[in-house]
Amino acid sequence: MNPVVEQTINIYKEMPLARKILIGLVILTMLGGFTAMFIWANKTEYKAAYTGLSEADAAVIVEKLKETRIPYKLESGGSIIMVPADQVYDVRLAMARDGIPKGSGVGYEIFDTTAFGTTEFVQKINKKRAIQGELARTIRAFDEVKEARVMIVFPKDSVFVEETKKPSASILLELESDLSDDKVAAVAHLVASAVEDLTPKLVTIVDTTGRILFEGKSEEEKARIEARNLVDSQYKYKMRYETTLAERIQTMLERIVGKDKAIVRVTAEMDFSTSNTSEEIYDPFERETTFVRSKQIQAEKAQKQVDDARDPSSVNPIVPPGDGNGQAMETLDKKNDTVNYELSRRTKQTVKPMAVLQRLSVAAVIDGKYEYKTDETGNRMKNYVPRSQEEMQQFNDIVIKAMGFNETRQDQVSMESFPFASIDDIGISEPELKGWRAVQKEYGRTIANLFLILLLFLLVVRPIVKTVQGARTTIEEEALASAEELALLEGGTVEEPSFIQMDAGEQKEYLDAMSEADRDAFIDQMSSAERQVYLDNLKINEKAAYYAKRDEGKTTNIIKGWLSERDEEDD
Repeated sequence: MNPVVEQTINIYKEMPLARKILIGLVILTMLGGFTAMFIWANKTEYKAAYTGLSEADAAVIVEKLKETRIPYKLESGGSIIMVPADQVYDVRLAMARDGIPKGSGVGYEIFDTTAFGTTEFVQKINKKRAIQGELARTIRAFDEVKEARVMIVFPKDSVFVEETKKPSASILLELESDLSDDKVAAVAHLVASAVEDLTPKLVTIVDTTGRILFEGKSEEEKARIEARNLVDSQYKYKMRYETTLAERIQTMLERIVGKDKAIVRVTAEMDFSTSNTSEEIYDPFERETTFVRSKQIQAEKAQKQVDDARDPSSVNPIVPPGDGNGQAMETLDKKNDTVNYELSRRTKQTVKPMAVLQRLSVAAVIDGKYEYKTDETGNRMKNYVPRSQEEMQQFNDIVIKAMGFNETRQDQVSMESFPFASIDDIGISEPELKGWRAVQKEYGRTIANLFLILLLFLLVVRPIVKTVQGARTTIEEEALASAEELALLEGGTVEEPSFIQMDAGEQKEYLDAMSEADRDAFIDQMSSAERQVYLDNLKINEKAAYYAKRDEGKTTNIIKGWLSERDEEDD
């Protein structure tokens, strides 16, 4: 056997058991690490080719992968398909060429293959399935939607307009996370816009937990909801206006009289009605100059014969001229002028705002002043001093300016000064306690203190006392005579210690008292522990003599080691 190997085996045999176990664990760890590194370096890296697949699409893809003999792994119950990382894009392109994955349900690809002789009823059913499938695929584009089902009901056609009905739709969603109200409404309008004559109020959306996410409402219900929302918004607006104005006034007063020395409350009466007024005003006297829009002049002149009557009469005192033959000529001259002027016109449109402030009421209370005086007995007393009329008028003017006082609105301001009661001065009446509550209030602190003292004694003082008593007992036992001394005093015999309990000198004396044959026999009968202690206590030359007798090969290795060490020292 190779001396190096033999020496290694001997060294391993002489090692303690703990060291042998440690070396074995180190060797196993190294082997396991190298094995894991080898497997990791040579394993095939898989990458997700498809995620979130339906069972139908996953089955088709797995069948295609088996046909092409491409390795794959299924995860998450088959919804994720893993393929080697270097083949991911090849797999996706090959599947896309065959139109895979298609998603759950069918879409318009149902019309890619039509059988000869398909009836009109089947065509209508296929169209309905195609619309439902396409809508479901579109809804699944939302990140929060895991799966969607769309059911549409088309009413039967009727020749009578009165009996015509509109289609309706119901949508079932399997959600990964909650959809916001805006997105739910978007889904409803999406489906309603994709189907002819379908309105959002005829669409119902529910999820797989049974919650109604969207339900079509009638016009009356919508009106009630809008009215309720309008009232809430008006109330919030009024409260926000009052709170803001009160804080502005109160913070201003507190900077003057001190923190927590002023209280301000504001009440605003508002008109939330809305109106829209349009009017046209015509004022012909608005402009000083006139503007002629159009002008028309008509003139007419004619003559006609009348009977000659030269003799004046009471009816016709003026004798018209005539020709002397009893005939007279009458001339007619007529003129008509029409002038159209431009009129002034103003168009006015007035929109009343939603919230009009009608009246504003402000009530403010401020604390007075305090003076501290010492009475005859030496007690310090606090006396309230009311604020003067001039100060109150100044505060009142400040509040009027800050609130935007308007006399036309009949605004009101109330400014008063009162002594503020502190928390200690306010007497709060408490109900009378009975039973355990009365005991708890009266003796609760005392009981708690006693309980804490008991815990301190049990957890701190008592362990310290036990430790001190144990140390004292140990000292007293050490001061007493040992069992061997008592046995000698009583004339008894003392049991000799074992070989492993002796020191080096006692072991040497014990072995020297034996004969050489007895000593060799005793050493041969030693246990491994006793032999190890015996060898550790030997000098180097004695140990060499022992190995020289027991094992010649080991002796040779030891001598070679000595010689090599000596050569290194000489160098």
